[in-house]
Amino acid sequence: MKQFDVIRVTSLRDDRFKEVAADWQRAPAIGDVGTILEVYADAFEVECSDSSNGYTIWLAAMYPDEITNVPR
Repeated sequence: MKQFDVIRVTSLRDDRFKEVAADWQRAPAIGDVGTILEVYADAFEVECSDSSNGYTIWLAAMYPDEITNVPR
C-alpha cells in the first residue's frame, strides 16, 4: 500500500480507539473507507472524510493487517 491509496478498515487490533479525542466526530469502525496520507515503517496514517463536505470523520494510525486496498 502507498500514499493516497483508498483503503477499507477490515479489523481493529485492540482497544486504542475506545476513547476518542473530542476533535474528531468518531472512532474508526470496520467497513469505513479512507485514504492513506502517510506511510510509516509499520503503519499508515489514514483519514476518513465525509464525501459530501470533505470534513474529517477520523484520522488515525492503522496497522497493515487492519486495512485492505479498495479496487478502483
